[in-house]
Amino acid sequence: MEIGLLRTFIEVTRTRHFGKAAQNLYLTQSAVSFRIRHLEELVGVPLFTRQRNNILLTTAGERLIPHAENIIKNWQMALQDVAISVEQDLQLVLGGITNLWGTFLQSTLPKLAESFPNMAIRTEINNHLELTRSLLTGTLDLAILLDPPSLKELSQQEIGQIELVLVSSHPKLTSDQVQDHEFIFVDWGMAFNLRINKLFKRPLTPILHTEQSQIALEFVLSHGGSAFLPLVLAGPYLESGKLHRVSNIKPVKRTVYAVYVKESERYPQLQPIIQKLCDYELKPEMTL
Repeated sequence: MEIGLLRTFIEVTRTRHFGKAAQNLYLTQSAVSFRIRHLEELVGVPLFTRQRNNILLTTAGERLIPHAENIIKNWQMALQDVAISVEQDLQLVLGGITNLWGTFLQSTLPKLAESFPNMAIRTEINNHLELTRSLLTGTLDLAILLDPPSLKELSQQEIGQIELVLVSSHPKLTSDQVQDHEFIFVDWGMAFNLRINKLFKRPLTPILHTEQSQIALEFVLSHGGSAFLPLVLAGPYLESGKLHRVSNIKPVKRTVYAVYVKESERYPQLQPIIQKLCDYELKPEMTL
């Protein structure tokens, strides 16, 4: 099967429009239609129901999505593996949730490259569920997570921590006043979500819900409000007086984990990399 058929299927799935998919793939609309028909002939079932201005996935199409994504990902990894130079004798496919890239992982990539000059690094940003799936299918070596899954196939190791502080654009704000000054909810994982529900006397109704602390920071700075942000990110704004700590709310420290397949044949290669990740951050003093 041509990999282009699956790429076209994924793009039509994403856009739900043959014309837009054609533009994004630099193809004609008739070429996209031909590829989808050809793919349907190969799998033996319809993948889309076609109505005027409305393209919907069939049940078979829904089931094909994860398989198509894994095949494309594996093919990309195969191309990368073949193209690696003689000097690069080590590969690392490193994944993490969105929030950890901006506050934890981004700064570690140059350090990893310096520590392992012969290593080729590939990165993936996704949610906990998809990263876990990638680990189990073998398309990911390490997943950096806040809430590691409890699966017998996977092992985990603490590699550091993130300190979260409740900051606001309003000075001298107390915890009782947060709800009245536009709370921005940043998703820091299940344990964090359960924790903050106990910190306030009444439930918080966020004006914005996001998985990216950078979006929350920019929103607070430009619009106003309060949010739990990493101290490493909010620190300069606290020092300049643009942001303020909310009184009587202690920092919340979240443990960061490196997760990998327990019986992976690559573990001997991953072990020194995990150790380096541990060296880059201090061990947590308090965990959830």
